[in-house]
Amino acid sequence: RSFNGVILITQNGKTKYKNAYGYSNFEKKTPLTIKDNFIIMSNSKQITAVLILKEVEKGKIDLKSPVRKYLPDLPKSWADTVTVHHLLNFSAGITDIDKPLLFKPGSDFKYGNTPYIMLGKIIEKVTGRRYIDLANELFKELKMKYTFCFEQDKLQNRVQGYRNTNNNFALVDKPFESNDIVSAAGIISNVADLN
Repeated sequence: RSFNGVILITQNGKTKYKNAYGYSNFEKKTPLTIKDNFIIMSNSKQITAVLILKEVEKGKIDLKSPVRKYLPDLPKSWADTVTVHHLLNFSAGITDIDKPLLFKPGSDFKYGNTPYIMLGKIIEKVTGRRYIDLANELFKELKMKYTFCFEQDKLQNRVQGYRNTNNNFALVDKPFESNDIVSAAGIISNVADLN
């Protein structure tokens, strides 16, 4: 299939190339534009890492502390040995909060959303505020005018997602079941703001 998306290439602060290819709406054949917003999925994790480190700078989070310190209701005993640092660098071995670890924390690498969902919860616990509000404040501070957090059942300016099965594109109405995923995969942005 042909590429469907938006590209921006910069070097030393200067735009070398930018273009939009394909459609934001396949049914209506609405062309994509360079200004279109997308859910940036796992690129959202870097925002969560920044928010965690801002709280570390304030002395509210200790990277070496076990996650139980911040999330005391976690059901498994591994919450006493997995640290915030392990969550940040995917070395905790967590696949699900209700399952045993895959390996001893710090001994291996396992990528996934669960550690960053937990980090979002830690941010909320230590600040007493919603992750979404803190992230949106960060975007405002950084003058990222078109970047914001996904919110369930809220009308937001973004390109709808499509699922491709054998070059047949089907619209995905709701990308996530809840707002819990935002800290791992739910930031909305465009290439200009990301640059």
